Amino acid sequence: MKKILLLCFTLITLFGYDVKEFVTCKDVQNLTPVEITDKFTTADKKVYAFAYFTNIEENSLIDFIWEKEVNGIWKLYADIQLPIFAGVRWRTYSNITIRPFFTGKWRVSIVEGNDTIDTKEFYITEANETK
Repeated sequence: MKKILLLCFTLITLFGYDVKEFVTCKDVQNLTPVEITDKFTTADKKVYAFAYFTNIEENSLIDFIWEKEVNGIWKLYADIQLPIFAGVRWRTYSNITIRPFFTGKWRVSIVEGNDTIDTKEFYITEANETK
């Protein structure tokens, strides 16, 4: 337990903010995630990655890294860099548009510099399939 607390304190100190929420969802409205899920279909228009930061000590840049698994190897699809600003809280999001050939296992990560802060995996299936 002490190791976990030490790791959490180190991450907070290292990055200068807390990640209060990081989810994938079907929409973002008024800076709030809508229909939080890790399952999407080709009938869905987009996949959103929503992040909520608190206790931000200084302005910084983060990347949303979108990757698809192809034959057991993660392939980069998109790297979207966004700012987070110093203050009590900051909410931001990134999205990809779902194409018919996007079926399979995906992940999106929050990255600062060379450090991965958090990762969420999700699946996209054909509209008539369930996973």
